Amino acid sequence: MKHIYEQITEQIENHDQFIILAHKSIDLDAYGSALGMYQIIKSYGKSAVIVMESRPKNRSIQKSMQLLKEKQMEIVYTTKDKINFPKEKTLVIILDTNKKELLEVPNILEQYPDCILLDHHIESESTIHNIILKHIDNTASSASEIVTRYLKTLKIEVAPEIATILLTGIVVDTNNFNIKTTSKTYEAASYLMTLGASNIEKQTLLKENREDYFTRQDFVKKSVMINKHMALCVMDHNRYQNHQLALIAEDLLQFDAVEASFTIGFIGKKLVGISARSVGEIDVEKYMRAMGGGGHKTDAACVIRTSNIQKVKRRLLKLIQE
Repeated sequence: MKHIYEQITEQIENHDQFIILAHKSIDLDAYGSALGMYQIIKSYGKSAVIVMESRPKNRSIQKSMQLLKEKQMEIVYTTKDKINFPKEKTLVIILDTNKKELLEVPNILEQYPDCILLDHHIESESTIHNIILKHIDNTASSASEIVTRYLKTLKIEVAPEIATILLTGIVVDTNNFNIKTTSKTYEAASYLMTLGASNIEKQTLLKENREDYFTRQDFVKKSVMINKHMALCVMDHNRYQNHQLALIAEDLLQFDAVEASFTIGFIGKKLVGISARSVGEIDVEKYMRAMGGGGHKTDAACVIRTSNIQKVKRRLLKLIQE
């Protein structure tokens, strides 16, 4: 059987146009992997677009886009309501999620039958099926790592700015190489450094403003221990981004005795998200899967449609107690 990267290359060679998309509320890992795939496709002289919000709320994404603009790198973006490639000879490439409901364009499979999927999250009952090609490697730290390995296999060199964003995506998803990190993760990071990825620029992309930092620390202070090894933070009734919940969950892991952490908060109208993190001993994916989500043993999440955040908290606590 052909290696997965050979199969992906065949699909690129057999199509003329490409739609690249990831999950809603795109993060640095999804964005970095999208840029990597975009560069691969362009190296074959073919047309591609990255589907995402016209104004991403994630500050690191904003800074990444500005960096590419300043370097006069032309990346073609489109919003979900302006996709206009013909169905014939168009391939959809889904990155960093395997669940239809989490896609930036959930009905994309009905619009375009030719689709491949590259992801690093554990499969579940809601994993997308009936597609041309699916590569889910839950041993990989991130979608950026998977795409970087593909770049290395093809011996394609990307601009230092793209390499930096890919590296930053890996750093974010591994919590600075503290979780989900293997020798292959380091090899991918090393390859990006040989392409000119900048640690200084990486830090610039990850910097946050003081107000956001202080707000996050206020919530960390209000967190509680569920039991001897699990911490919980419940946000207020304002809306937050998924990555903001994740940052708080990661902060909680820094404390003595905390092996796993959960942050609960509103991420939309009548939408409550839970971000779960673990240092490795406790499998947080099983809890999130039981609540309709999924992810990794050390990094998982779920979204629940409700306006009652306390009800979600009680459900999670009951699940952990059981």
